Amino acid sequence: MSEPTELHLPATSEPLRVAIRRLRWFREAFARQIAELSADTGLTFAIDDRALARIFVDWLREVEAQKPANADERRAYFDFVSALMLRNLLREMPLKAGPLPADADTGRAEFFWPEGFACTLFCLNVRAAVIEQEFDAETQPTPEFFSLRQWWSFRENVRENADAAMGFFDVFTGNNPEWQMPDSFRRRLDRALSAPQARSTLGR
Repeated sequence: MSEPTELHLPATSEPLRVAIRRLRWFREAFARQIAELSADTGLTFAIDDRALARIFVDWLREVEAQKPANADERRAYFDFVSALMLRNLLREMPLKAGPLPADADTGRAEFFWPEGFACTLFCLNVRAAVIEQEFDAETQPTPEFFSLRQWWSFRENVRENADAAMGFFDVFTGNNPEWQMPDSFRRRLDRALSAPQARSTLGR
């Protein structure tokens, strides 16, 4: 499976963690991701801008409601809100892919599940950019991101319950997944901190 497509984010004078909370910037960043993925793969997509706006507003409401007061939890929270965004995107899916290119290899995730791959890639790339800016740290997807078996399971589980997207996002980023209540930041953090092995992966 190919390496993730690089995302050239829109220019902003604000920190990315602030810019991503602006609907106009978010829309442009998402559109750029789709355009760059299309250029790289030959895939075509239609974006439902109204659905995307609803997804953003719902996500922002949840982000603000669960924002931690403790500065030491910021890194873990960036992971959480990235996973939450993916859950919301896959739950309402603002994309519709066109026909696959004639030479498409469906053994690659981008052709196996184009819409899901595009949304996942967007969340991974924005998370990576924010973490690099905030913590001067690089991130890389885990080997599971390149496993078609994982993508089969990812797609099937999300079809049954969109919350599963958050656990798979954690798998792809090397964090300890919270499967039972993934949309609760406090539950996620308490569970991770209570497990010695999880502490070594939290915020990776």
